[in-house]
Amino acid sequence: HGSSLVGLPSPPATLGRHRPPLVMLVLPLIAHTFATPGRSPVLRLPSAASVSGRLDGAQSAATLAEENELLRARVAELEERAESTEGLCELLDDGGGWTSSLRTRASWLLGLLVCQSASSLVLAENESLLLEHPTVIFFMTMLVGAGGNAGNQAAVRIIRGLATGEVDPRPTQRTRSIVSDELLRAAVLAFILVVAGFVRVVAFDATLADAAAISASLFLIVSTSVVLGTLLPLLLQAAKIDAAHASTTIQVVMDVLGVLITCSVAPLVFGALAT
Repeated sequence: HGSSLVGLPSPPATLGRHRPPLVMLVLPLIAHTFATPGRSPVLRLPSAASVSGRLDGAQSAATLAEENELLRARVAELEERAESTEGLCELLDDGGGWTSSLRTRASWLLGLLVCQSASSLVLAENESLLLEHPTVIFFMTMLVGAGGNAGNQAAVRIIRGLATGEVDPRPTQRTRSIVSDELLRAAVLAFILVVAGFVRVVAFDATLADAAAISASLFLIVSTSVVLGTLLPLLLQAAKIDAAHASTTIQVVMDVLGVLITCSVAPLVFGALAT
């Protein structure tokens, strides 16, 4: 009671008789703690930097909360899509070794082999056309090959979109937009291949009638194959069948359909040019 702290006022003489409130003892200590040497004791307010740091922290917390909400929505969307497509895609490794998915693939290929034999029936029915215009036979593989390539290209794009989630198997606005774009691409791609095909046939020393018939067939084959290649994966997905089968199916479909289109369009072109 008889001594005083350095830099602090001495306690009053009546301290022993009347105990002062506790706040009267604490306030001088606080003032001394925040005092600047050589100046009167003052209380310091928080600096602008500390206030700014707290505001930045609050903004960061708000940003993180917003990002977390977006992530939760995305996860919920992916979970819903996974549930809707469960069982539609085969696993590459289901633990069955090299025989994994062998039965499914073999049965699908055998079915396509049977369907592909229909092209020979179409050729047999149009034997007279092929005897009169043998050039059509020479370019038959080019015609059906172009159709299979164009259709497979379109099918692979849609299959990849289904796998990545860019394409929705349901008829959404996004899916309609993609299909509409493919319809336009079908016409443009068919025109480009027709120009190249016409030059190829003329370079083969064929007649202009043969070149016209083959070019007209090529246009219909390519445009049809792109449209079918776009729709086939979506149809298989809707039927609960693995959309990956569309890439092999479109090849066989266009083999048969290409021969049928050629044998149907070529006589019309030859007849129109003859008259």
